[in-house]
Amino acid sequence: MFAILRGANGRRHGVDFRDDPVTVAMSPTTVQVTMAAADPGDLARSRFVTVALPRDALATAMAAVAAHPMAHDEPGLRLVGKD
Repeated sequence: MFAILRGANGRRHGVDFRDDPVTVAMSPTTVQVTMAAADPGDLARSRFVTVALPRDALATAMAAVAAHPMAHDEPGLRLVGKD
């Protein structure tokens, strides 16, 4: 995973979260996604990003994507879980 964060000085910083953990929390009204990238050399430099969005907006966006048929080589919606 990848995120672009904007610092207090207005500069953008790209963070590659690779395979670091992702936490998803859901309430009846909100979906919160948190990605954390640990810096093994200095824990104080670890970075994270949290995005909270309305649950109905996420459901609407996913329904719109699912409503359009995908070509054979285009990625569509897929369920990814722990095996």
